[in-house]
Amino acid sequence: MPTWRMRRTLKYSFSLLAFLVIMAQLYAQEGTRVRGPRISYDLASLALLYFEPERMVYTVSLDYELKQDLYPVIDLGYQHVNINRDNYDYRSNGMFARLGADVNFLNYDNDPNVYEMMYAGGRYGVSFYNQQAENITIPDEYWGDFTGGNVEKHRMHTHWISVVVGLRAEVFKNVFMGWSALINIKLFQSGAIGMDPYNVPGFGKGSKRVTLIVNYTLSYRFPTQRYTPIRKARPK
Repeated sequence: MPTWRMRRTLKYSFSLLAFLVIMAQLYAQEGTRVRGPRISYDLASLALLYFEPERMVYTVSLDYELKQDLYPVIDLGYQHVNINRDNYDYRSNGMFARLGADVNFLNYDNDPNVYEMMYAGGRYGVSFYNQQAENITIPDEYWGDFTGGNVEKHRMHTHWISVVVGLRAEVFKNVFMGWSALINIKLFQSGAIGMDPYNVPGFGKGSKRVTLIVNYTLSYRFPTQRYTPIRKARPK
């Protein structure tokens, strides 16, 4: 049977071993960064409840730091429009996707655990949706008002590219908030019958070729990996 000295020696040995393991882990993580998939929700749609209650938009995004400061991104969303006016009723709904990448330009050499971002990037966007209009009234003082016009429900699709700039800050561990601005340039639109779409999901006003969208996002990152960053060359 071990004596009390042996038990005390074993106790101190295990304590020292545990201490060395902890220190080794801390040393191994020194100078490393965390990355992993990050999911975001666009809070700007909440403002539509006040400014444009006839239009509801839901947008989620997924990005990942594939290489240092390079973040492939996919945005997915759905839009529903329901407008009732004195001279027409309008309905539209559809989905959109934007695929691209962002590049972070902030330098974090002094503290690799800083995850704020100032970024720019690009997207390719596509939207598939439908629209219809009923009870269309066209006033005419000479011939009399035209009433009862309808535009039958029909499908449409729009393609565009976007230039993106934005800022993002880590407000809590792995929780981020930020904003981004997207300048959208329409490439192609098909399927319009009788009228331009009121609003193209993910793009903006259907009658315009260039639009601007501002997003305010709340994000959470799943920390799945650590890596050692490459130090950026500082300008002389």
